[in-house]
Amino acid sequence: MSVTPQGKSVQTMYRDYREGRLLVNRKYQRKLVWSIEEKQRLIDSILRGFPIPLILLAERPDLYGPGKYEIIDGIQRFNAIFTFIENAYGLNGEYFDVSEFARAKQLAEDGVFPTKKDGPFLSPEKCANILDYQLATTVYPTREEGRITEVFGRINASGRQLSSQEQRQAGVTSQFSGLVRNLAAELRGDVSKEVLLLTEMPEISIETGKEIHGYGVTAENTIWCKQGILSVKQLKESEDEQIVADLAASILLDSPIGASKELLDKLYDETTAEGRDIERKLVAYGADRLSTEIKSTFSVIKQVIEECSDQTNYLRNTVRPGRPYPIKTPFYAIFMAFFHLIVKKQRSPESYKGIMGALAKLSDKMRAGAHYETMDNRTHNINVTKGLVQDFFVDREPPVFGHGPALVMDFENSLRRSRIETPRYEFKQGILRLDASREIDDDLLNRFMEVTCGISNLGPDSEGYLYLGVADKEADAKRIESLDGITPKEIADHYVVGVDREANLLRITLDQYVQKIVSVLQNSDLSEPLKTQVLSNFDTITIHGLTVIRVVVPAQRDLSFVGEKAFYRKGSSTVELTGQELVAVSKLFPA
Repeated sequence: MSVTPQGKSVQTMYRDYREGRLLVNRKYQRKLVWSIEEKQRLIDSILRGFPIPLILLAERPDLYGPGKYEIIDGIQRFNAIFTFIENAYGLNGEYFDVSEFARAKQLAEDGVFPTKKDGPFLSPEKCANILDYQLATTVYPTREEGRITEVFGRINASGRQLSSQEQRQAGVTSQFSGLVRNLAAELRGDVSKEVLLLTEMPEISIETGKEIHGYGVTAENTIWCKQGILSVKQLKESEDEQIVADLAASILLDSPIGASKELLDKLYDETTAEGRDIERKLVAYGADRLSTEIKSTFSVIKQVIEECSDQTNYLRNTVRPGRPYPIKTPFYAIFMAFFHLIVKKQRSPESYKGIMGALAKLSDKMRAGAHYETMDNRTHNINVTKGLVQDFFVDREPPVFGHGPALVMDFENSLRRSRIETPRYEFKQGILRLDASREIDDDLLNRFMEVTCGISNLGPDSEGYLYLGVADKEADAKRIESLDGITPKEIADHYVVGVDREANLLRITLDQYVQKIVSVLQNSDLSEPLKTQVLSNFDTITIHGLTVIRVVVPAQRDLSFVGEKAFYRKGSSTVELTGQELVAVSKLFPA
């Protein structure tokens, strides 16, 4: 097997980048993490003709087809080079002149990326030097994903640029590591499909308010940093994943674990007794079940906090007032107390303000270890927290677990994911027209069936979602604000407007409003079993006082129809399938 390095020009690699040939596998790859200064140093090295480290790619034609490559090592360098070409940042006040590169110029004119219009720009000679620069590149051919993750882990074994948690994750593909990685992404808000195009990476990467890259997630807006659980630096070093691993292990082992680096290292190592034990317990418990329970608990905690105050560091200032450093220890106890009440006891919060009041100065009531938190200290802290808040939780039908506030985080992630996975998501502001009549839009209700059918026909592994109460155009949000007197909540380029306003206009309850939609679905020609499954997957979510209806479209084993017609999703559009397209889509569902 030959893995001899070869030179590939920046111009050639840029073409591969924009033609979707460079892939990122999130099983082992980090997010984009370089600062502007680090990117500028790389560009300066290229302009000076200095060598830069080897780019390592993996070719897997059996999985992706010929000519496509997973990036094993080089994602930060590729991003630095390509975003410099696309004017995302400059060097010493000068920008790459896109007019000197025909391919980039055409993409800019097509609106693929914005450019600097007035410079100042690098000289034509310097632009040519960047495009002609030869990147030392090795292509590693393999059919085994395990080989790729092992290579990645070995490359990063020294850990000089990786945090402790990133070192644990590097080259590890256990079920536990996968659960932690995916859950952490959901909680941060950078959830996505497992393999992305390099062009899509900015959407799921994290920037800070002090250094804007145009990434999809701002660290200060995550629950971790906004509530003072972690610092921005700690989040960028993946300490949120460390907390998730800690919580998941405590739940699986049915006991608070001691918070030590050594134990977490063992949980990630399947050659240790601890690593094998956590894998067995995860299989028995169920990864999907555990993921749902942890996300639901986080959603409720987030809802309790944000309904009381939208102030930054509100949780930290409540539990540890006057001391501006992260609250990892108190948060562990808060989460585990909520988990016990919400998941194990199936109780629901009755008074958000009562809960936050009970958490006042919680840190003063806790035991803290000298070097790390012991099992005994953690058990004490959980019991103290539980005792303080449990009177503000009540038995309710249905319980909060699996409903309402517990779905808020899933909803917010749907809004973010829709930017990359557009066909799986459909957003509608409601069922009333936005003209002067404010009548029910019967055509829109009927199109729901076509959209539902279209989402289900994306493939046997493709679950999708329809949301009512979300506008995807700013103009519609402003119109609704003017007509109905509500303040839309902007999340990930969408505008939450709720459906309560429409129920009020129709002079019906929210339950009656939902029933109108259910009735249309019941009387439709949507094929079975899709119709029955969708009817059992209606939920309402309340966020910032606005109610959104969520309809889950479960993945199907067979092609679905509305009467005699089959539909499919292309981007955000729903189209009828005919002829060869119908045949091609039907092949996605093997008998």
